[in-house]
Amino acid sequence: MAQATPAIELAGLDLPALVQGAQQVSGRGCPAVRARKPAALERPWRSVVTAVSMRCAALDGPDGKPDARTEAIATLRPGAAVLQGVPVVALRHSASWAHDDQQYVLAAAYSDIATRMGAYIKARCLSQANAGGVVEGQCTAVHEEGGQGLFMRTSELGGLWLRPDPDDAHRTVLAEAWSE
Repeated sequence: MAQATPAIELAGLDLPALVQGAQQVSGRGCPAVRARKPAALERPWRSVVTAVSMRCAALDGPDGKPDARTEAIATLRPGAAVLQGVPVVALRHSASWAHDDQQYVLAAAYSDIATRMGAYIKARCLSQANAGGVVEGQCTAVHEEGGQGLFMRTSELGGLWLRPDPDDAHRTVLAEAWSE
């Protein structure tokens, strides 16, 4: 009988590059990019990701030349990856010259993991706090209205979010994002 491969314990929002050609998008737009195949991902992701899908929208760059906004989703093999003991079921990455949003989709309701994951992201924030200079309110959790999510500033332009997945109440999204 074959033994199940143990789940990979993720250490943070360290997503693989899901879009090929993202470095060439400036001046070329959407024709420069495509979703990467799972077999082309670096280890250990190639054994964890089962599919990658991507959408691309044309966007003018800051120089007025063609650019793009990409949104990629990687579906993970069930039970293949965990973060702080919580199964990770998908990775989402949205990017353009003006923003970057990396997300782990966790297979647990927000109410079940908010305290544990809130402590985890605070510790993560504090461990990286001095890397980019101190920002007012840095690493202080701000709870969203209604108690259904929290935000923690990590820089002048962004931070970490933990909130219920708007598409599935039984899942939670952990995101690290910045925007101009």
